Formats: sequence, C-alpha cells, structure tokens
Amino acid sequence: MRARPGGKALHLDRLVDALAYLPPPPPAALHGHLVRAHADTPPALLRSLLNDAIRRLSKPRPRAALGLLLLMPRLPVPPDHFTLPFALNAAASLRLLPLGASLHALAVRLALLPLRLPVANALVDLYAKCDDLRAAHAALADIPVPDAVSFNSLLCAHARHASVPSAEALFTSMPCRTQVSWNAMVVVYVNAGDLDSARRVFDEMPTRDSASWSVLLIGYCKCGLMQYARELFDKMPGKNLVAWTAMINGYAQTGRPKASLAMFREMEAAGIKPDAATMVGVISAAAQMGSMELAGWVGTYVDTKRIERNEKVLTALVDMHAKCGNVEQALSAFREIAQPDAYPYTALISGLATHGHAKLALEVFERMQAQEVRPDPITFVGVLTACSHAGLVDKGLEYWEAMVQDYGMQRRADHYACVVDMLGRAGKIEEAYEMVQTMPMGPHPGALGALLSACKTHDNVEIAEIVANKLFELEPSNTGNYILLSNIYAGKELWEEAERVRSLMKTKLPFKKPGSSWVEDRQRERTKMSVRD
Repeated sequence: MRARPGGKALHLDRLVDALAYLPPPPPAALHGHLVRAHADTPPALLRSLLNDAIRRLSKPRPRAALGLLLLMPRLPVPPDHFTLPFALNAAASLRLLPLGASLHALAVRLALLPLRLPVANALVDLYAKCDDLRAAHAALADIPVPDAVSFNSLLCAHARHASVPSAEALFTSMPCRTQVSWNAMVVVYVNAGDLDSARRVFDEMPTRDSASWSVLLIGYCKCGLMQYARELFDKMPGKNLVAWTAMINGYAQTGRPKASLAMFREMEAAGIKPDAATMVGVISAAAQMGSMELAGWVGTYVDTKRIERNEKVLTALVDMHAKCGNVEQALSAFREIAQPDAYPYTALISGLATHGHAKLALEVFERMQAQEVRPDPITFVGVLTACSHAGLVDKGLEYWEAMVQDYGMQRRADHYACVVDMLGRAGKIEEAYEMVQTMPMGPHPGALGALLSACKTHDNVEIAEIVANKLFELEPSNTGNYILLSNIYAGKELWEEAERVRSLMKTKLPFKKPGSSWVEDRQRERTKMSVRD
C-alpha cells in the first residue's frame, strides 16, 4: 500500500528538525535512510519535499542543506529552479565559491539562466558575498531585466569594501531603489570615512528605517564624532539596542567613560536589555575608570544578567579586572577563553605588570610564546613595564632586542619610555639619558618624564635640569614637571632654585579647578550620573 503524502511530509519534517539541531549523519547513511523511507514516493513529490527541506535548512544549517542537495541526483530527483536559489544562498553563507561556481554551471545546464530571476539573483549574491565582484558584475549583466534585489546584492558588496566610485555608478544606474539600496550607500560612505556624503544620502532618503539611523550613528561613533552622534541619537525614533550599543561603545572608545556609563544607565531606564556587544563597551568604560568597586559591580552584572561570555566579553573582563587590580578575577576570566589570541594575553600582562605582579606577567608572556601566539607592540609595552618594575634590566634588554630581531617590530615612543624607566629605576641614569638622545622620533614626554623621576630617586640634578627644561618646552602646562624639578632642588637644599621653578610655574599656568572622581560623583548623586563627561 502506498503511503499517504502527508506521512512523507511528516517524515521530512522530522528529518529537518533532526538536521537543524544534531550533527549531520554521514552522506551514505543519510542516502540509505532517504531511499528506504521514500522508495515508493513519486519523484515530483519527493523533489518538492526535499526543496522545502533545503529551503528551511539553508539559513540555520547551510551545510545540512547542501548535504541534501548533493544527495538529490542519487535518489534520483535532480534539483530544479526551486532548489537552486536556496542552495546558492547556503553556499554564499559559507563563502564556498568553488561549490557556487559548480551550481552556476548546473543552472546553465538546466537552462535556468538567465530567465529564472530568483536563480540569477542568488547567483549575483553568491559572487558578491564571496568577494568575486567581477563575476558578480558579469552575473548581473546577464540578467535581461534585473530588479532591485539584483542590484542590492552587488551594492552591499561594494559597501563592505568601501568601493565608492563603483557603488555610486551602480546606485545611479538602478532603475528602482529600495530602502536596502539607500542604506547600502550610507554604509559605502561610512566605511570610506566620508561622513558628510553619508549624511547627505541619509537626508535625501525618501523614507528611513531603524537601520538607516543606526548605520549613520555607528559611522559617527567609529569616527569619534560623538557630538554629531548624540544629536542624531536624540532625534532617532524608536531607539533600538544597536543604537544604544553604538553610543555606549562610542563614548568608551573616545575616552569618555563617564558618558558611556551614563548612557548605559539611560538605556536601562528605557527598559532596553543589554547584550554581549553592549557590555563590551560598559566593561571598557569601567576599565578606564580604574575603580575596583565599579569593576566588581560590572562583573557581577554580567553574571546575574546571564550575558553571553563570548571571547570579546571575556577579553574585556580580563582587561577591566587587570587594570583595576582584581588579579584573581582577571586570571579567572582569562582561563575561560578557549584559545586566547594576543588581545587577552596583552590585557593580562599589562594589568599584572602595572599592579605589582611583574614576575607573574612575565610567566604569562612565556606561556604566550610557548603557545605560539604572536605578541603585538602593546604586548611588549606590558612586558618591558614588568621588567622595569621587577628590576630585570638584562631580561628587559633581551626583550628589547627580540622586538626587532625575532618579531620585526618597529619600536615606538612608549617602548623607549619603558626602557628609559627600567634603566632609570636601576640607577643607570647616564644610559637612560643616552637612550633618550638617540630616540629616532625625538625626545618624547613619556621617556623624559620617566628619566626625570629617576633623577629625583637617584639625586642627579645635572641631568634633571636638562630633561626638565626640555619637558617645559614640550609640555608647558604640565604642573607635575615643575613640581618634580622643584622637589629635586629642594632635596639638594637648593632653595633658591626650587623657589624659582615654583614661581615659573605660577606665571605660566592658570589656576585650575580641581576635578572629582566617578566614585565621588556616584556617592554624591547615588546611582544617577551626569551625561556630561
């Protein structure tokens, strides 16, 4: 007795559910199962059922969808014009250009191109997502009457690459434009860093959706134009999580942690729940504040709100706890990262070095090398700082040489400042001064400041005078340099010279109103925070 079609459809439903959530079985096993279950199913019905299964799996489980596609000729039910668009979509999501080219050839053999528009559009999208823009343009040119979908796939690819001339030419040639087309042009200009053109397109849009506002807002935030970002944000209707997250991260990335945390409070008051991307900005802001209390609160918030602890969140937690001196919490978050790259290693090394755990910082660096994770220039700032604080001059100089010899890095001003500090702490004032004089980028305030501090520690007035005078030229408004030189004179009982420097400071510097810390503001205003930074 022939099984009812409804029973066959139910079987495919169960198979799709299994493939959507379980690892795919071996092709031979899946083929055998389908043959046994559908031996008496009419080919047309089986093709229809498989097409539906491929459609449903193409987004959540593209590999499973392609697995069913490859089995179709063996059943035997060859794919048709309903199959290929979703198969091409699955290949595009996986960036499988060779498979996509094979499907292109199959579409030609089946005479589905160029008249079957869904197949042709999916082909343009495939080549565009695989960054083969020449093939995407050729596929678009082959379509007799392309629609907006045809153009949008290619336009979005140009947006990703910030290909302004190509995108402008394509946008101008479009017979009709959708919201996706307008938004893509904003993305083109944002990715190219041309915010004026992005705003012009935004203002010319016939209509706007939430993506239109969010794309321009993200552009302002990435370029550090937070005043424009805030003005746009305040005008935005129906502020979504993407917009709130952009603002929170934007303030954090431009060194305005108070404003970032204030925005987070506003978001909570508006009833918007944060996600992992939001919390990366919040954690970064807390790290900049340097408050152990605040860091503890943020860490607890991540746990209690069940925020996804992905690699970016964990790396941010490592950085925050390390900068705030919560060594155990920093190490705990670091251990959760399955395969840490240079970023979490660097955050941990820098934090440990800064907070008196120099030897542990160097142990972490040795583990990093053993795991063959390539350090970056910021890693070496942490490593050299650790050597400086631990008094390991010879070891520090070995790492100094390894930067160039082993890793081919170009030393920066902050690397020189670390080595000058290391030599100065060890009492090697003349060597430190010689290094400052040979800096290829010229004397730098960081290196000079480290040397001036060393001169105070080791009572070297002669070099202190030379260094301080150079600092007065580079940083005329830095009171610390004047006070430090004055104290060096006072330590040698050179009272007239000390008073002369303090008088010089008073004549050059205006009175400055003292500021207040975030903790003081928080205690004064309870949990409310001023938006002003």
